[in-house]
Amino acid sequence: MVVEPVFLLGMMGAGKSSVGRELAREEPGATFIDLDARIELLFGASVEGLFAHGEDYFRACERAALRSLVAEPGFAAASVVVATGGGVVIDPANLQTMGAVGTLVYLEADVATLTARLSTEAERRRRPLLGDAQTLTQRLAHLLEAREPAYRQAHHVVDARESPQEVATRVRRALSKP
Repeated sequence: MVVEPVFLLGMMGAGKSSVGRELAREEPGATFIDLDARIELLFGASVEGLFAHGEDYFRACERAALRSLVAEPGFAAASVVVATGGGVVIDPANLQTMGAVGTLVYLEADVATLTARLSTEAERRRRPLLGDAQTLTQRLAHLLEAREPAYRQAHHVVDARESPQEVATRVRRALSKP
């Protein structure tokens, strides 16, 4: 049951958007928000376009979009599921911002699962940090190793290797525990 904002954390390919939509769909009155879509709306450019100005620029846009979201009147008491970008945890201030108003859930997936989900050319094209297919597994392993300690600061860790429906069920179970 979603009674306060829930922020889904995890690597690209962990299923944050799919699971988030599923959670919100099954929760009466809940709203789903994709932080990347909000960033694109606020800054008038695609994630790829913003990354063209450098990762630091994108991260500043991400931080601003997150802060504007949690500052909206009534947000802290809303039934909202937010799919964050995989790198939102790079900035410790983002973790503090999210944790101050909601529950953080890490959707944990291993490198093999992430590689399988992100191996198509279309997926790699729309994710600026991935690079080419030959280095995909290596790149994902490096990113996961760097981000894992921050992801583990979440209130709940949920295995995300199954279907979005199954993972959403696991998230609901985790959220129902005191």
